[in-house]
Amino acid sequence: MNFGSKITVLYLSFVGLILTLVFMCFGQKVELVSKDYYAQELKFQDKINAINNEKSLPNSINHSLNGKTIILSVDSTLLSKDFEGTVNFFRPSDSSKDIKLKLNFNNLEQIIDGTKLIHGAYKMQLTWVSNNKNYFKEEVIFIN
Repeated sequence: MNFGSKITVLYLSFVGLILTLVFMCFGQKVELVSKDYYAQELKFQDKINAINNEKSLPNSINHSLNGKTIILSVDSTLLSKDFEGTVNFFRPSDSSKDIKLKLNFNNLEQIIDGTKLIHGAYKMQLTWVSNNKNYFKEEVIFIN
């Protein structure tokens, strides 16, 4: 094999390696925190206000874990006529595992069956409106 053939083989090997890396990069799954990330950033001050509203409450929505069952408890002073809210179980590593549920308290508790949640860390994001005020609370929970 002469010198020109060796250079050609080396060059074609390099091109093949680069093309392989390009195709692998296009196949990589890239996710933002949410699909409407930029729209949420524009409303970030509203979220800060909701967090401050929640922190100013004497009693908030609390949670407890019992195996795969999540129990949310609320103080009766928060339940107004206009009370409405959601709980979002946000999985930072995989958005396909996110679960969003409506808050619906019976006897000041809501029991959530966590069997749809897989083992690992979730951010539990509580968003609600009560007495025409917005509230937001986020806690990290670990599902066994």
